[in-house]
Amino acid sequence: MSPYLMTASALTALSDADSAVTDELAARRRATITVAQAEQAATIADPDRLSVNLLNEFRAAWSTGNHDQMAAVMLAAIDLDHATPDAPRLMDEIRGIRYQAAA
Repeated sequence: MSPYLMTASALTALSDADSAVTDELAARRRATITVAQAEQAATIADPDRLSVNLLNEFRAAWSTGNHDQMAAVMLAAIDLDHATPDAPRLMDEIRGIRYQAAA
């Protein structure tokens, strides 16, 4: 594993504000990480959470007819599918929402 990617335990330590008060390493880690790096770490630690959020966003955009948001979610889903090839494909689930099954 790359030393630049965070593990789930490192992400948990990063999100614990109490330890940041008492632990110098945790405080330094919180001070130097960007939001984008934290989001990437969260995606790597728990890609299912991102999948569920994207699917919910797509459903909301679908119900209101917001085509721009639907397109943005689909692009994010494609990126997630490429980043996590062993996980179930999110685009297959989105296609299942968009196209009704044949009876």
